[in-house]
Amino acid sequence: MKTFSQFINGDEIDIQEAPMDGVEKGSLEGDKHMCATKIFKEGFGEGEPLLGEHAIPDDEGNVAWYKVMFEHGIETVDVEDESVEILMSENHTNHKKKK
Repeated sequence: MKTFSQFINGDEIDIQEAPMDGVEKGSLEGDKHMCATKIFKEGFGEGEPLLGEHAIPDDEGNVAWYKVMFEHGIETVDVEDESVEILMSENHTNHKKKK
């Protein structure tokens, strides 16, 4: 497993985005959902969620958990946990990369 430091320093890492199973295309208006871009978890510090690595958005587009890259490595973070704070987020439609 690569650490956050290795990721930041440009060491090669292969992160591939998986499709979000269970979300039928068109089930949310424009497939929009809120996606955290920076998370703080007590004991781990600040981390960045991995693109597309999160729970299926609910009917309001809210996401229950994320896989987050912290300094020490990747952790699954439940956003309902009292020790978790979403520092930054954005509302968008999908995770497909532009070519």
